[in-house]
Amino acid sequence: MIRSGCWWQIRETLAHAVWVLALMAAGCNGASTTQGDGQPGDADAPPDAADAQPDAADAQPDAADAQPDAADSQPDAADSPVDDPPNPPGVGLMHTTAQLDFMREHRDQSPWQEALQQLLNDAENALGRTPDPPAILDVPGGYVDPEGNSAAKERLRQDAFAAYALALGYQLADTAAKRRQYAAKAAEFLDAWATVNHQVTGDDGDLVLMYAGVTLLFAADLIMNFDGWPPADRSAFTLWSSTVFWQSSHDIKDRDNNWGAWGTLGAMASAALVGNSASVAEETERIRQRIANSIDANGELPEENKRTNSGMWYTYFALVSTTAAVQIALNVSGVDLFSYTAPNGRSLRLALDRDFFYALHPDQWPYPLPPGLEGELWRLLYPCADEVEMPSVTGWPGPLFEIMSDVYGVPEWREWVVRDRPMKGYHAWIYVTLSRQTP
Repeated sequence: MIRSGCWWQIRETLAHAVWVLALMAAGCNGASTTQGDGQPGDADAPPDAADAQPDAADAQPDAADAQPDAADSQPDAADSPVDDPPNPPGVGLMHTTAQLDFMREHRDQSPWQEALQQLLNDAENALGRTPDPPAILDVPGGYVDPEGNSAAKERLRQDAFAAYALALGYQLADTAAKRRQYAAKAAEFLDAWATVNHQVTGDDGDLVLMYAGVTLLFAADLIMNFDGWPPADRSAFTLWSSTVFWQSSHDIKDRDNNWGAWGTLGAMASAALVGNSASVAEETERIRQRIANSIDANGELPEENKRTNSGMWYTYFALVSTTAAVQIALNVSGVDLFSYTAPNGRSLRLALDRDFFYALHPDQWPYPLPPGLEGELWRLLYPCADEVEMPSVTGWPGPLFEIMSDVYGVPEWREWVVRDRPMKGYHAWIYVTLSRQTP
């Protein structure tokens, strides 16, 4: 049973669910799990096997006006020394120059040596992939049409993963020839999405573009100053990121649960990529408010607990996007929200501590789906898995704690993950072992 602290929410929502069933019986179509301010549309974004496992401001500036000047003045390849180093990233979205230098300096030391090889293997594999963007990214609800949902998001996710691996490979490969090969192929993926995709539709379209597509923006930042990416192509991609991508982030960033967390990450990444400091500051403040309002006094995320059997997964899903947005804020503006405590005492550390407790003790999860009719009524509004979804080190939230143990220096978190290095995540934080700044 769901514990008494949330019972008032259940009672209130069950009354609505009964009304929903009555409408359905009368032939009313308004009872479907559609998106809206009331959040039932969040039911259309379930975790699936792929999601759970690691694998390889309101007006944005014109993208063409926001390009770093350095990018437009790079020397031709013929004028560059054979062993020239990679050009620095644009703004240091998820990887600053200093962080990349650290990776290079430790490339022959464990665990970075193994993690770098993991990345370079992915980059080599990505060379053989052909970009596959649709003109309209239409993503049906995951609980309504699981197969259609998976097919649509995998087209985006595989392209975005490939672009990111290649772009990071450009920064870290050990020969100029290989770096240029990786960067040129990464640009091919970015160019394809910028020129082909122009619309996002479907119940899960906006959310999927955020969590499966944000790595396209990470990739663009890493090759922003690559002299083999023509200025016109760079401008086309930043235009796409500040229109199509940004619009999807804007449409969901104010929602209370994980949708809002992912929308905030997308808005932060889009604004930072084009140097919109005012919007970065706006999204940074939105994160402060999210920390204060979405985290309970005990560190739990009440909006995610509503997902009962899937609540642990959705808690991870919300935290992984929020922490990535916080990393971008730190990298591009120097604002540290990892150590921020809201006036009401809420903090990311509080939420991560609670999440880690359940990672170690999932049998103590207090919000299973109620049995019988009560549970079926609840699941109409907040769909979930049939059984309580269990966390793991190698699935979720292991990769999140690999990188967060580096941020916070918590020995228990590190000890939980260290035997499974090199680790790779699946949402926002991808090359987590490689990104560490401590052993």
